[in-house]
Amino acid sequence: MTLDAILQAAVSAVGIATGAAYVPQALRIWKRKSSDDVSVLTFLFFLFGQLVYLAYGLRFRQVPIVIGMAANVVGNLAVILSALRFKTAA
Repeated sequence: MTLDAILQAAVSAVGIATGAAYVPQALRIWKRKSSDDVSVLTFLFFLFGQLVYLAYGLRFRQVPIVIGMAANVVGNLAVILSALRFKTAA
């Protein structure tokens, strides 16, 4: 296996792992049925960055970046949508 292939696999794996890192936050929101302590704006900023990287990966056919950012977008959306679902009116 070449170094390039190892790096591509690592980037894909890390991208999937960081996408999965959003799951505990989303689960916590659903368990508590509250998102009062979650900043949706922060996650929206993350989402914007992830979408830019995803567009870059798609444009330049960088499969590891596409895999990683797609996983991050899904995880991030899980948090955002959960937070909006359980946001209490101020």
